[in-house]
Amino acid sequence: MPVEGFFNDYDWSSLINMEGAEAFLIVMLGITIIVWLINSIFSVIGRWKMFKKAGKEGWPAFIPIYNTVVLCEVTGVNPWWILIIIIARIISSALLGIGLLLGALVTIYFKIILYVSTARSYGKDDSWAVGLYFLKPFFFFALGVGGSTYQGAKPLQDPILGEVGTNSKKDNTPEAEEVNEAKKEIKFCPNCGSKITEGAKFCINCGKQI
Repeated sequence: MPVEGFFNDYDWSSLINMEGAEAFLIVMLGITIIVWLINSIFSVIGRWKMFKKAGKEGWPAFIPIYNTVVLCEVTGVNPWWILIIIIARIISSALLGIGLLLGALVTIYFKIILYVSTARSYGKDDSWAVGLYFLKPFFFFALGVGGSTYQGAKPLQDPILGEVGTNSKKDNTPEAEEVNEAKKEIKFCPNCGSKITEGAKFCINCGKQI
């Protein structure tokens, strides 16, 4: 049958008169896809900008799991939690009851640690963690595109695994003190996230006036 004949002879009214359940499923599927696309776009752009502000490459924002590893690095959260969550989810898929509860508790604990640390590391108060928990893509976008400035890793205290680098002893030698003082003088450009030295009037990367 010619293509023109098919379109002319097909009873398109059947789509309009389809069963209510079928129409509802198609509409819900379409809404789900649209919402997923919007969330993905906001999340990727937000993470990309957040990573750039922290002096990292932006491309990890496109890679699932690895983008969380990078976020852990810039916020000081122990990235071993990601592996623990994966193992907990494998266990919860094999076991019901206690397994599902274990997976949920581990995930919630990690998200609280990560999102509070993210808020603090980008100069926001802890209440931002609530928005990151429930509306993560849009709050990532706000942190990345908005006027927030990366403050350095400021992790929430983790009594189980500890924060990244907290197990090392503090070096109080004069040489270490000089290094620490030099680090304190380093700031970040609010526009591109590049490092700038104390007293600089312009960013050497983007030229923005400080």
